[in-house]
Amino acid sequence: MKCEALSFFAGCYLLLLSACGNHQQPVQASYKATAKADTTTPGYFPIADYLQSEIRYVDSTPLAIMKCETTHNRTDSTFLTPDEFHKLAATFLAPDLTADNLQKNYTENSFGDKTTGYLNFTYSPRDKSQSLQRVDVVVSHGDGFDKVKSIYLERAARQSDTLMIRKMYWQARHSFLIVTSLQPPGKTPEIRQLKVVWNNEEAD
Repeated sequence: MKCEALSFFAGCYLLLLSACGNHQQPVQASYKATAKADTTTPGYFPIADYLQSEIRYVDSTPLAIMKCETTHNRTDSTFLTPDEFHKLAATFLAPDLTADNLQKNYTENSFGDKTTGYLNFTYSPRDKSQSLQRVDVVVSHGDGFDKVKSIYLERAARQSDTLMIRKMYWQARHSFLIVTSLQPPGKTPEIRQLKVVWNNEEAD
């Protein structure tokens, strides 16, 4: 299994669009997606439940799990135990991702991408001081049901006087990526990248 360092921070969201496809079929979502351009839909996606189902999939599948960490242009790779995988995957799980919380505190907008055929759901906080600043869910549509392709999360928080921004990307049944920017006042940001891969078949 190979794990390559991905050279991006500001373009992290572009990865959401360019890395959506893979040979492995994504898990079917328990969600019927209907999207129209520039509309708000009432059915909020159960993101927390979906991520839990992805973690259960990894638990039930005999796949080697590789972790790659990149800091200061140096990448270290190692295999993970199931417990280590759970601790890292838990970074994605938070109470604010429940469907009830999203519906109460976030606005959902949706649109269909005519080029890819994907449906895109974006969640934006009504209160801009929320730690969770953005959520994007990309869903493939067809054959009578919808399948999640990827989930992107963006969080911002302060640790003492340091601004921490996390851009997090979960590719269904394949991998997840966390890019962390630590910005102390008056200093160059420190960028840390963590990628965990459990299926290295690339996308179509």
